[in-house]
Amino acid sequence: MGWRFRQSFTVIPGLRLNLSKSGLSASIGGAPLTLNVGPRVVMGTASLPGTGLSYRHHFSNPSDHQPPISSPGPQPISIPLVPAPSSDFINAAPVVEIHSASTELLTSETLKQVKELIQDAYQQHLEISHDLDSARDAKVTAQSRFDSWNGGFLFRRLFKKAFAKRQEVYETETARVAELEEQLKLSTIATEIDVEHEQAEFYYRFRDEFAGLCECAAIWDVKSYQATDKFHERTVADSRISRERVRFELGNCDLIQWDQKVPHLRNAKGGELYYYPGFILYRAAREAFSLIQYQDIRGSATNIRFHEEETVPSDSLVIGSTWAKANKDGSRDRRFANNYQIPVVQYGHLTLKSTGGLWEEFHFSNLDRMVKCLTALNAFTGSFAPVSG
Repeated sequence: MGWRFRQSFTVIPGLRLNLSKSGLSASIGGAPLTLNVGPRVVMGTASLPGTGLSYRHHFSNPSDHQPPISSPGPQPISIPLVPAPSSDFINAAPVVEIHSASTELLTSETLKQVKELIQDAYQQHLEISHDLDSARDAKVTAQSRFDSWNGGFLFRRLFKKAFAKRQEVYETETARVAELEEQLKLSTIATEIDVEHEQAEFYYRFRDEFAGLCECAAIWDVKSYQATDKFHERTVADSRISRERVRFELGNCDLIQWDQKVPHLRNAKGGELYYYPGFILYRAAREAFSLIQYQDIRGSATNIRFHEEETVPSDSLVIGSTWAKANKDGSRDRRFANNYQIPVVQYGHLTLKSTGGLWEEFHFSNLDRMVKCLTALNAFTGSFAPVSG
């Protein structure tokens, strides 16, 4: 059809994602122009329908295969949170802020074309939605003006031209709404995600274990570290940690139209993470997002000893105690009359980094749930064949 009201509209091509042992492949569009994104190469194909003639062009090569996330070691490490120092003491140690790079830098090379397609579709979807809201308001006004005369007898006969104008405006606004509604449908990416049986088994097992991880009594986003001054702060802890409670869940991002829910890691200080079968979607804002290959992620996990000043979560293991004000050997500092004991709790600690600048860290109240989830994730990523140089 010919577009009357929004001629800048572009029909968005479909997106087909296929996950197999060799990795993720993505096809954008169809004949005569198709872009294929694979685990080893980005390739464009141009074909002349009906002739069997085609041309292919290779664009780039992706990174190497991802090693698994390291499992927690047998011995816990000490990264406790310590009480705030006295008002007359200022800790001069630098604060290390944990944050990821901008979304422009995080996207994996072979997924840039897929990101551009999603970005263009989402931007157009927002613009059409805005135009559609305005058109619907205009239609309501036009319909009200038309109905006020159409239901009567006098005005539509005395003022025939004015009545005809009102009818024309109402019909025009009705047609405009109908056209924009059709454009809104066509601006949504038709996404198909096919996961081969071997990878599907591992992915959905990971998703099940992630659902169990979501049931931890507490999950924290780690925001910063600062080395303690053990002498002035009277503590045996090595570091002070700033953290904030967050929630993990199974959900979906509106950028990807898929009927399956995926692991969703909420973040207190930056972008949120969505673990789709073929890539990780990092979203910092409504229109700021990145697509990261699993091969680009480097992760590490461990169990930590945490000096818990807040309420101990119900599913955590208390492995000892310490004093709010302690001597070098960990004994009670008797110079403080109101000194008290605080529990030492075992938590799970996860660090996620990527070659493009992703850096996120989380604490989990239940170490066992974290280990099970990461074991399943490693089995999923390990189900792919290594990418040779």
